[in-house]
Amino acid sequence: MAKCILDKEKDPLGTMLSDFCSGDSGAFLNVWSSTLEMSTMQGTTMLRGFERMNDVEKCALAACRGRILDVGAGAGCHSLVLQSRGLDVDAIDISPGCVEVMRRRGVEKSYHRNILDLRNSRYDTVLMLMNGIGISGSLDGLNLFIQSLDTLLAPRGQLFADSTDLTVKFLKKDEAVYDEEGGYCGETDFVMIYKGMRSDPFSWLYVDFELLHTICSFHGFRCDKLIETEEKHFLARIYRSIECD
Repeated sequence: MAKCILDKEKDPLGTMLSDFCSGDSGAFLNVWSSTLEMSTMQGTTMLRGFERMNDVEKCALAACRGRILDVGAGAGCHSLVLQSRGLDVDAIDISPGCVEVMRRRGVEKSYHRNILDLRNSRYDTVLMLMNGIGISGSLDGLNLFIQSLDTLLAPRGQLFADSTDLTVKFLKKDEAVYDEEGGYCGETDFVMIYKGMRSDPFSWLYVDFELLHTICSFHGFRCDKLIETEEKHFLARIYRSIECD
């Protein structure tokens, strides 16, 4: 997991969202992946309201409690829902443009920060939606992130993360889940492009639930699957195994 904060000159997502909020209703950016076929990212999607959110998102938002951290908050759509319910939520993003958009939209506590800067800031709920746990970048990065969760979660704290199981698609095509060098099929690199502005390449991870469960268990955490769609998009709740339900 890279410790980096984006500059405005390399922030296509934040720039696109800013243009959308300023009246360009057709604003979108292109996403390139080193391994996957990707579609465009629309401004309308990033600024959607609760009524347009999917069941995975609604399930996670309903279970949030206490002091909440919204990681990679983007345009703040999840934070705004929680805020409207009277909950205490800190919204963070490494994109300066995204943080500006969140503030324009009324997210009260929005910060230009990396999650790695928040160790020892304890939260009752950490929210990592829209495949947010992918910021770990790789299986090695995911191991390090799960191992360090005690510095982020309060006692009896919980983390909600969604991801997509890509192993099913690979197996259907008779393709290996791991390549000859040990690379996992859910590890990829992205580049975002908007009106000629390109981000630096960044690593991203899609992890299947069984592997996520195994990694969590190895580090002493429980990992429950709360919901899964036909497309193998799932929501997991991660918390310390010593917690008594």
